[in-house]
Amino acid sequence: MASIREQFEIPGKMKTWSLALIGVGLVALLAGLFTKGFSSDEHEQAHFWGTLMYNTIFWTLVCNASMFFICVTTLAMGGWQQSFRRIPEAISTMVPIFGSITFVVLIYVVVSDKHHIYNWLDQEAVAKDPILLGKSGFLNPKFFIIWTTLAIGLWSLLGYRMRQISREADEAPMDQQTGASFIWRNTVRAAQAP
Repeated sequence: MASIREQFEIPGKMKTWSLALIGVGLVALLAGLFTKGFSSDEHEQAHFWGTLMYNTIFWTLVCNASMFFICVTTLAMGGWQQSFRRIPEAISTMVPIFGSITFVVLIYVVVSDKHHIYNWLDQEAVAKDPILLGKSGFLNPKFFIIWTTLAIGLWSLLGYRMRQISREADEAPMDQQTGASFIWRNTVRAAQAP
């Protein structure tokens, strides 16, 4: 009789391929960084850092969307998603990792004064443009760094808390009172999505 595995284990061949592809990605990143990212040509720098920034934001938000999917279906009392809830939970574990990479790239772009990517980093352009001047209260490096830190930190915390309460359902069978308490706490945590 076949036994049910409690935890997925990655086969050895898949681990090898994954590590090889990670290595190829790192080599490509370093090649781009040294040939374009640190180039003396401002347009090549803008191309590299802009592409890297958009890609890191994209993948962070894909992982974040899976976490918000869990929150939305929990708030809607959607029992139908219980059969595959672990998949978006597993995807959402990448939010802190991709969020950290995104944070480093965004902070580098802002701190290194890449005004060819964000026009509001150029003080002369802000002084000449009345629209940018009017938005300077929130389009400035200090505000950007604070809110980027808060957003990524709160997304990571929310995902951790949602996975933590989900694990409680696996620990032991629940009676009616414990189940009602679990549903209430799960719904309240899902509603705290920033």
